[in-house]
Amino acid sequence: MNNEATIFSRHYCVFFEKSITTLQMENLLREFMMSIGRTLSRYGIILGHIKLLAKLSELAVDHYLFLSLTTLDNVSVIPSKCWPMVSGVSIGCIELDVNVLVFGYTINEVEVQVDGALKKLGRGR
Repeated sequence: MNNEATIFSRHYCVFFEKSITTLQMENLLREFMMSIGRTLSRYGIILGHIKLLAKLSELAVDHYLFLSLTTLDNVSVIPSKCWPMVSGVSIGCIELDVNVLVFGYTINEVEVQVDGALKKLGRGR
């Protein structure tokens, strides 16, 4: 077990096979966070945090969701002020800024977990 803090920070563009709604995307992002968190937690607690900034790059206005996870019982979601107004928008891709800070795992272990969660989410680039 690694006793040092590991910091993983990456930017991704994720493309969906078919367009989804903002509500579907929010649910997928919650599951994305939980997928990473399940494997990096100890007794349901993440020794650190997992943060995600999801931006809709297809729209001219700055629509985003900020998600945070420190315990497996709660994914915190903070939307931009204009987010509720886009509930009917179809989304073909999204930009993700993923930040994981954890104790007890190597950078390679974290990267494997994030890559696995990305494959479930869509086609990442």
